[in-house]
Amino acid sequence: MNNNYTLKDLPTLIPLLPLHGAVLLPRSQLPIPIFEIDYLSMIAESIKSHHMIGVVQPILKNLNVEENLPLFKSGCIGKIIDINEAEESRLIITLSGISRFDIVEELASEHGYRRALVSYDRYTQDMVEEVDFSFDRLRLLKALKSYFKIMDITPDWQEIDKTSNEKLITALAMVCPFEAREKQAILESPTLKEQSQIITTMIEMAALENPEKPTVCH
Repeated sequence: MNNNYTLKDLPTLIPLLPLHGAVLLPRSQLPIPIFEIDYLSMIAESIKSHHMIGVVQPILKNLNVEENLPLFKSGCIGKIIDINEAEESRLIITLSGISRFDIVEELASEHGYRRALVSYDRYTQDMVEEVDFSFDRLRLLKALKSYFKIMDITPDWQEIDKTSNEKLITALAMVCPFEAREKQAILESPTLKEQSQIITTMIEMAALENPEKPTVCH
């Protein structure tokens, strides 16, 4: 089981943390800087209850960040596993992804942060740690090698070779700066195999783009 949780352990009313261009996936960890007072309140309230927060992407219009932007309908709930004080009134929290969810209804904000009723029914497979799935890893690695060559990057291939399929796909999904809708498509793909197919295609396309403006994996 994922973190030994079952669906019964997951709250259906959760605080929402909108993050543009960032996704949290099950069995992954995401550090997040928190400095707005409303979100500091959200962290405090979460710690008093279930230590869980839902990460969801806002739908930006004309790249202008506005309050109460509409949200994509799916996100991922994570548990706060670490809190570090970076400077005065600023925290860095680390969330451990548990399960994806669909927003059923967004409720009135409380203490300044957004909340929603959510359902995990579409993503029950997230609660079961999948035996390492199979996909065309050689095709993905070939695309990565072409891309890294264009970027003059020398990765640690031995480390990559030791990385499981799930961790490799999850890492690429989270750290590569794909467009928000592309990241959302990965997040909402039902299975890791389907996620791998989407990511492989994106990496192949990125490797063929103008080398002056490629997608960079950090």
